[in-house]
Amino acid sequence: MRKIFALLVIILCLDASSKGAFPLQPPDERVHDWVWNVLAVPPQGGWNNEPGKSIKTALTWCEREISESSNGIGGHDVKFVFLSESGDILPRTSLNDPHTAAVMSFALSQELDSSLVSRLAGSSMPLMIAGGENVLIDSGGRPASNIFALDMYRDYRCPAFTEYAKRIFPREKRIALAASRFTVNQEREAKICYSLLDNEGFMPMPYWTDASARDSYYMMSEEIESFEGEEAGVVISFMGSMGAREIWRNFMRLRTSWRLWNAAEPDELYLSCRGMVFADQNVLLSTLGGFIETRRMLWRTRAMQVSDSVAAGRAVALYEWFKRAVDVMPQPVDDMPRGVLLRNLAVVKAIPFGNQVLNISPVLHRPSARNVFIVEVRDREYSELDTVNTRALVYVPEY
Repeated sequence: MRKIFALLVIILCLDASSKGAFPLQPPDERVHDWVWNVLAVPPQGGWNNEPGKSIKTALTWCEREISESSNGIGGHDVKFVFLSESGDILPRTSLNDPHTAAVMSFALSQELDSSLVSRLAGSSMPLMIAGGENVLIDSGGRPASNIFALDMYRDYRCPAFTEYAKRIFPREKRIALAASRFTVNQEREAKICYSLLDNEGFMPMPYWTDASARDSYYMMSEEIESFEGEEAGVVISFMGSMGAREIWRNFMRLRTSWRLWNAAEPDELYLSCRGMVFADQNVLLSTLGGFIETRRMLWRTRAMQVSDSVAAGRAVALYEWFKRAVDVMPQPVDDMPRGVLLRNLAVVKAIPFGNQVLNISPVLHRPSARNVFIVEVRDREYSELDTVNTRALVYVPEY
């Protein structure tokens, strides 16, 4: 629509010039300013695997929605620039171009996303991360002004397990916590969980182990299992993959009815650990996240097909996040006021994300809460036990 308008302006100018109304001037460069570029960083494997194809299709759908609307976004069209997985993934010329409005990363890679954060933090260029659970976007206890993430930070498992414990255990229940003092995140997260459980009236029991001493796992397991008069309870492990599996194996040898809750991401390496419990914001999104509706929407409106509905849903969520931040500016938006855009991105409400609606916290630059799936390993699969809506925590470097 905006391209047709520009063509009509040129035709009118030619007609007026031919009648001597005013001399013909060179075309105004500003007629080309209706397009904002958004740089899209590909998922691992590039744009030709199933997640990449689905993200690219979803963003193409967004482009067409904007182009065919009456006002676009702030009076502009948006073009998603699909970057290569190799080489300089963020060309300096594009970052310095005033028509580049934002960078969206679909890498879902801690290493790559952390690298992008290091490169862009503190600049005026918005970086919107489609995941970011393990990516620290904070500096000095506050998020960088221009960095945003769709996932809650990894600390969310502490309040999720606390909420689940409230649902299934009476207060004053003993809950053991296993962690190593020699690993920063393990100790910090165990202390956070201890504080949350204690505040809810439970009796958390911390066990600090030496991850390098294999026997320490067996000794700890025996001590926990030997509580006189104590009904079977749970151990929440912050020990990483090796430590959690060692505790689980020892519980199996002891034939105890105590259970292990693992404060780690569900992974295929745990599928042999029958009965192990996890809390995770992403594990069941493909089946219980409601993203089948995203797939249907793309097909129903533009006959576009996607195979990875969660990847497509993340793309649509970042688009809606960006669009809503621009829509609250005075319209039309002639030159992108980046400072205003950053402030608006930090307070966007009601972003559709499958069957959830996400509100961004200005303190976190992430959703203030998300659904967390409580799952158990059964028959080498992750099966749902419960879903708890969990509030995100403010990042505390030391606890």
